[in-house]
Amino acid sequence: MKTKQIILFALFSLISMGVLWAQEQMPYKSKATFKTDTLQYLEYNFNLRSTQYIGKTVGEILRELEYPVLYIVESMHQTMPGLSGLSSKLVGLSLGIMQTDKNPSPLKDYYIFLRFESPPTLDEYKEASGFSNDNPCPLFTQKLYDFIKDLKVSNVTSNPYIIQKRENLKKANTINEIGKDKKD
Repeated sequence: MKTKQIILFALFSLISMGVLWAQEQMPYKSKATFKTDTLQYLEYNFNLRSTQYIGKTVGEILRELEYPVLYIVESMHQTMPGLSGLSSKLVGLSLGIMQTDKNPSPLKDYYIFLRFESPPTLDEYKEASGFSNDNPCPLFTQKLYDFIKDLKVSNVTSNPYIIQKRENLKKANTINEIGKDKKD
């Protein structure tokens, strides 16, 4: 019994390592590969290949991103204990490359989300970006780029809401096609 458990554990470990290795071996694909499908470009390069960006700087990632960053869709911050008490840290940013409505929307816009290994303080971010209650989605300026370009990244994704919406549309279309076939 113990031998079977060891073999199963070893097999599971090898499969897991193989999946991670395969993900790391996926080459970057240019936006021309996807023609006009920006969502597919983001999903492939920044979701499926996300482990390749861990430990890279924001500047390195933005050099690879073939779309200009226009504005900050949203910022993620949390209060963390520090030497001088509690401080708010900027743990991540959603960098918007395409706005789909009159106002920025974390549910609809095309963006990549970057989580930082060593987050700066929220006050530093506000100073560099002009973020405030009146300006929750600041434009992506040179000053903001200079502030975040050297931050190391611990996680990268693209907008999960629009990817999920796309999957739901595919499922609905498949169900509709099946329904048509049954009627015919």
